[in-house]
Amino acid sequence: METLWNISLMVKAIVIVLHCGGFSADATRRIGVLVGAEVTLSCLFDKRSTLAEWSELTIEWNVMDERAEKRVLYTFEDSRARVSREGSAVDRMQLLEGDASLRIGNVTVGDGGLYTCRVITPVVHTETTWLEVLARPLVSLPETAAVMEGEEKLIQCDITGFYPEKLAVTWHIQNGSHVVHVGAGLLSHVCTGMSARNPDGTYSIRSGLTLPSSAVKGGDVRIICQVEHRTFSRPYNRSVMLAVKAQSQPAYSAVTLIAVSSVISLLLVASVTGGARLLYTNFCQAPPSVSEISLPSIVYAGEPADLQCTIRGARQRVLKVKWFKVRSAADSAWQSEGDPLLAAEDLSQQACLQSDGTRHTSVLTVCPTVADDGTEYSCVVLCRDHSVSRKTTVWVKVEPSFLQITSIPQIPRVEWPLVLCCRVENFYPRDMDLEWSRSDGEPVCSVSHFGPFSNHSGLYSVWSEIHLRMSTEDERAVYTCRVYHCSFPSPGYKDVLYHINTQGSPPDVMFIDCEPLRPLPNKECTLHLCIRNFCPEGVSVTWTKDGETVSSGVFNTPPSLNINGLYSMFSFLKLTPREVEWGCEFRCRVVHSAQLEPEDRLFTLPAPPPPSGC
Repeated sequence: METLWNISLMVKAIVIVLHCGGFSADATRRIGVLVGAEVTLSCLFDKRSTLAEWSELTIEWNVMDERAEKRVLYTFEDSRARVSREGSAVDRMQLLEGDASLRIGNVTVGDGGLYTCRVITPVVHTETTWLEVLARPLVSLPETAAVMEGEEKLIQCDITGFYPEKLAVTWHIQNGSHVVHVGAGLLSHVCTGMSARNPDGTYSIRSGLTLPSSAVKGGDVRIICQVEHRTFSRPYNRSVMLAVKAQSQPAYSAVTLIAVSSVISLLLVASVTGGARLLYTNFCQAPPSVSEISLPSIVYAGEPADLQCTIRGARQRVLKVKWFKVRSAADSAWQSEGDPLLAAEDLSQQACLQSDGTRHTSVLTVCPTVADDGTEYSCVVLCRDHSVSRKTTVWVKVEPSFLQITSIPQIPRVEWPLVLCCRVENFYPRDMDLEWSRSDGEPVCSVSHFGPFSNHSGLYSVWSEIHLRMSTEDERAVYTCRVYHCSFPSPGYKDVLYHINTQGSPPDVMFIDCEPLRPLPNKECTLHLCIRNFCPEGVSVTWTKDGETVSSGVFNTPPSLNINGLYSMFSFLKLTPREVEWGCEFRCRVVHSAQLEPEDRLFTLPAPPPPSGC
């Protein structure tokens, strides 16, 4: 039973340590805010020692975004404040009252992440807040819509400026009080594209409903575009009335009709041969205009990508668009003496056609793997007796999942050798360049590259080493390994940094949390504490209850190496509280070689909630 409990805690610890390396633990406050609003992140510290001078106070606010990249937003040191994020501020007068809260104005999508406030008075106080930024979508439909009898109508619903990306779009038709959901029926067709990222970090998407006039019965109907998103408490509806218009019938008198018919008959007799041939040559024979296939600048393995082909100069009713997966690099030896499309995979059922008058866009969504790298796709447009083909080749990319610099030894020592190793793992294709540099401009010598090496998944890994001999001038130097790969968006590289520090990094000790939040008598509960961003990995954790050491029920996870080169871990204490233990004080002490003094965290066992109805 104890083994099963340890395994359960290990799984839970792995999940939380992932948060610990760049995200939040369960004890971290969570705040949600809409784009463009102002938000205040609380940081209240105990001012037990009187702050007679500004120089006694040190404050740092930093944020770790969703890509585990850390940015310092605000520092207060030596009586001077430095702000790197425009529109953010800490009220200096409130600092003397123990309030270091950070105000952020005009919040953007890029402001989301884990915020850490660290105050030294000289007592160290740390608070974390997870800021989740949301953007409510703007949904738009045409003001009016009409379809001619015997024809089809495309109604497009544009959803713009939303975040996060997850969003659902459905269509409904309301006729009086009767509302039906538009599915993949024979009469109607729904085509929803992939969401596209806007320059401000929000997303936009377009959904289209093609409806024939025969589907509109009993007069005008209401077409509803329904959007579900986290920023809406309930599904949001936007609607437009769709009217059916009869084909216009000119009202001619009998005399006029006879006269016109006679003239037309004479003209038809005179031009039956030449006119018909001219009409056939200049109109019926003209093929539609078909664009080249467009696709994203970077196609990632395992992520959907839209291939688009635009057709002009033809009506939708006479168009037929087919898509084929022709071949891949792995099948390049395949040859066909006849039409290569006969041996290709037909993907036409996976495509959708969006029409707007005489402009039509056929969209094929693919989700390639590494094995599909070099796959050739073909879009074939059939119009009357014409066939127009366009081809493109999809080159698949995989962005490295691991970039890190490690050192041997972990803590550099003056006059000792030091090896820095930059590891880049799980990328595709294999071509990659790595460049080393130093913050003071000194050249970096003795560089050795190893790889790339492939694994069973077809992905590659490399590492690069530099060999140094530490000197006193190297203290606080920063080494950068710049990684160039075609899977990176502009500018096409990422930097991995290593700060030389002979003292090591003291841990950030979070607050003790309890699961469940309000434990019940004689029911098992667990206290847990996150200890993060420390180096070297050796750390001592001790639990006490009312001053007495607790050893039973204590479980510590092994230190886990984060992407920033530092370590994180969790410590758990399992207990079954009795009523007499309500109000007991539990203390967890963390000791590390880089600390000036041990850090303690306290937790008082709360009383259970009162019975329901009291």
